Amino acid sequence: MNMFNPLFWFSMQAANVGGVSGKVLLGFFLLLILVGIVCRIVLMHTSADRYLKLIGKRVITCSLTMGFIGVVLFFFSYEGIQLFGARFLYPLWVIGFVAWGAFLVKFAMKEVPALREKNIREHAKSKYIPGRKK
Repeated sequence: MNMFNPLFWFSMQAANVGGVSGKVLLGFFLLLILVGIVCRIVLMHTSADRYLKLIGKRVITCSLTMGFIGVVLFFFSYEGIQLFGARFLYPLWVIGFVAWGAFLVKFAMKEVPALREKNIREHAKSKYIPGRKK
């Protein structure tokens, strides 16, 4: 029941990452890094449209960055370093991950269709303009 107590999360004590819950946490962070690497390999070897590549690059950046930050947090907690392994950094990490995910969804759902339509309109106009064709 300590997890619902705000004083538990806002202490400078390093989080206890031993046991099964620590292994699950480390596994999740390593899974994020693996997802970023696999997405990078798949993105390099596919000839998908450029908007899918834009989304893919942002997913890769998010998963690699948050995975690396998570592994560093886990390391500091494992070593018992009070400031850098403090418990309050984990909820901040979750908030950052959720916010980044929300921006990714917003980009994929709102901005990419607008960019596609803009590109189609510009391509339709450019066929009447003399010059080098794309």
